[in-house]
Amino acid sequence: MQDETRECLDKQSGSHSCEGYVTGRESESGTGTIIYRCAVGHRKAAARHAEIRERYPDSSIAPDWFDPTYAGERWDEDD
Repeated sequence: MQDETRECLDKQSGSHSCEGYVTGRESESGTGTIIYRCAVGHRKAAARHAEIRERYPDSSIAPDWFDPTYAGERWDEDD
């Protein structure tokens, strides 16, 4: 839904030139919070979160880059 009273969240940071209408969408992180961004801001946020999900998959199998000996961490609680 377009909201002419809202500014793009990313406008203050200057991370991009805003384009299109500012609309509210649910947060990419899944918190249920509505985030107001322009079309460019929503596309960039979706791409950033896709990269995060790829790097840190929701899986019990650790990615190749994960080293359990570093800082004594575990990928999965069952490890």
